[in-house]
Amino acid sequence: MDDWSGYLTDFHTRRPGIADAVLSRCTSGNHTPYRWLARGVSQTATRVLDVRCGAGAMGRELAAEGRTVIGLDRNAAELAAAHGPGPFVRCDALAMPFADGSFDAVVSTLGLAQIHPTSGLLDEVSRVLRPGGVFVGLVPTIRPLNARDMRTAARLTQVLLGTPRFPATVELAVGKLLEQHGLRKAEDARERYHFTVEDREDADLLLSGLYLPTTSPKRLQAASDWLTQQAAEHDGIRVPIPLRRVVAIK
Repeated sequence: MDDWSGYLTDFHTRRPGIADAVLSRCTSGNHTPYRWLARGVSQTATRVLDVRCGAGAMGRELAAEGRTVIGLDRNAAELAAAHGPGPFVRCDALAMPFADGSFDAVVSTLGLAQIHPTSGLLDEVSRVLRPGGVFVGLVPTIRPLNARDMRTAARLTQVLLGTPRFPATVELAVGKLLEQHGLRKAEDARERYHFTVEDREDADLLLSGLYLPTTSPKRLQAASDWLTQQAAEHDGIRVPIPLRRVVAIK
């Protein structure tokens, strides 16, 4: 949509910290998406930039003795809700106020899906990374899903009468794009996470973290009712959240 950027700004201004709250509740085995992303950063990295940091959940995951994690976001409401090691900087990710080669690693939980143009973001990522530095990006994807997950996702989509995006479902041909910006893809992996809904409060939290610009309040209520009913009937319902992690080296 032409006003996608405006929609994102309004969404995160009204719901600061919502992405952190939902992603922190998603699990695969014994880890969250933030833990998975953090594993792509070397323990020797002492200066790390977290792009589109939100309320700082990624920075808290990356915190380590001797390491500085700078959180960057352009949304004032998100930064007002942020807590963690910091510091936090408010600016546009397409014009970062850092010198060339300033960081050992750059991470972004959802930036590849949210910041446009993607080429402009990768220009800046490549510029602020030192030679040999690492970029780790996490984005929603459409797989891997098993048959049960697909039935749950399909039914939820049907109830919503729209495509739920958390926060956006993207399939990026990142290999060539990364190379065009001086970054060599080292890994491209997918993982299936789940958000467990046990009651209406859980259902409403999950739904509030979806980007649904065309879904009516009536449909959102129907989706909450359905999730709550399914949770009661099956002792909880696990909603699939498939994610993709890309690791690249400068």
